[in-house]
Parts: sequence; C-alpha cells; structure tokens
Amino acid sequence: MTPVRLLCTDLDGVLLTSAGGLSRDTAKALAAARAAGLQVMVATGRPTRDALEWAREAGLRGLLACSNGAVIWDTCAGRVLFDHCFTAGQLKRVVAWAERSVPGGVLGLDTEHELVLQPGFADLVPGCWPHTASADLLGRASRGNRAVKVLLAHPELSAPQLAGAFAGEAVTGLRATFSTAHFLEISPEHANKGEALRWAAAHRRIPLAATAAVGDMPNDLPMLRRAGLPAAVANAHPEVKAAARILLPSNDDDGVASLIRALLR
Repeated sequence: MTPVRLLCTDLDGVLLTSAGGLSRDTAKALAAARAAGLQVMVATGRPTRDALEWAREAGLRGLLACSNGAVIWDTCAGRVLFDHCFTAGQLKRVVAWAERSVPGGVLGLDTEHELVLQPGFADLVPGCWPHTASADLLGRASRGNRAVKVLLAHPELSAPQLAGAFAGEAVTGLRATFSTAHFLEISPEHANKGEALRWAAAHRRIPLAATAAVGDMPNDLPMLRRAGLPAAVANAHPEVKAAARILLPSNDDDGVASLIRALLR
C-alpha cells in the first residue's frame, strides 16, 4: 500500500465525540501526526464561520474544507485558497425547483457571512444554529455575500426522501446530499468533499493514492471514493460503510486516532 501522506477526516460524528468535543486520545494522535509529517485536513459540512471557530479552539493547523467542500481555508495563512459558490442562475434554479417540486418545504441559505433560514425551518431542526430569519433568500445573496449551500427541510419528509425527490429531477449543475436526517443539502455540482480532497492533494503535490479519508454520512462519500484509503467509523451510515476499505471504531471510541496510530507505525 502507498504510504499515506494526507488524511482527510469529517468533523461531527467522526473526529469529534457524540458530545461534540475532541477526546484526549484523538488530540494526542493529531499532535503525533503533525510531529511525524502526516498532514491532516478536516472536511466538514459546517459553514466557514463555525468551522474556523472550532479550528481555532482545537489548534488545527492546515487545510479546512467547509460547507461540504465549497470553501477551502488555510488555517495557517488565515485565508481562503479555493471556493466554489453558487452562481445567481444556479441559486434561482434550486429555489424554483424546491418551490415547485416540494410543496411545504422550507429553505435555508448558507452564505459566506451568514446563515439565512425561512420562517419555520428552525422548528424542524433540533438544536438549530444562530441565524437570520428571512423569507427572501435570493435577496440575501450578493456578490459580497455569495451562497455556498442551500438547505431544504420538510415537516413530513426526511433528508433521504428529499434526496430521492431531487434525484428524480435533473437539476443541471447541482448535487444533493445529507449529513443528518433533518434536512437536505444542495450545492454546486463540483462543491463536494471529493473535489476538495482532489484539490488539496494537488495543492500539496500529493498523489491521491497517498491519501486517506474517514467519514460517517453520505456527504462524505465523494471523498471516500477519491481517497487511496477510504475508511468509515463504526457509527457510519450503511452506504458509507459499504464504500470503505477499513472499518474503524466509532467516534466515541477514537476511531480516527486508531487510524492515525496505524498509519504512523
């Protein structure tokens, strides 16, 4: 097997415990990876503002892919290296599709600077995040506040059911996935964790064969399919387990730490 030089891991449900923290064992493993020259990249569905706050608290130094790969930050340089945001036309198409094809659906918009939710969205998502409430999503997006992800929730349909509805209609240039059962996540076609891993590996001059990826939910599938060594934690979605070559202990049993230790042997 080609030695792994870049490890890409999801955050919630994978690197973090179910309580939302970084365990002592995982923190030690990340420090050992840095000392050994194994690069660690975090790829999360979280928006940039939330992901950066976590990265600062955790002392992450390296690449951070946010909003399912739509934005890649270099936490050392403190700047965006890559982004793939919605065009105005794409955003109009996805809003029109949702209004036409998913009656009763409620939309959210993740932009570069804020999370905007239509009235009623927060009621459908337990522990919903701080946000701006507005029915006019298109009006919130602008050249200085570009949209990176559209969210769709429904009082009666789960995220997998909404994904099925999306797949049933060809919405050109867009893709849908989910990291929770509560809502669908829609992005430009090339804004995904697999493309983020491909870009990061090329940026670091590392062949994809020398990369590993760890995930737990369907939004992680693109990066598992790109990586030379795809892995899943024990608490992963069945589709993710099926795509993995290695099954790790769960996030609460320090699965990522166990992989790092194995890679450093």
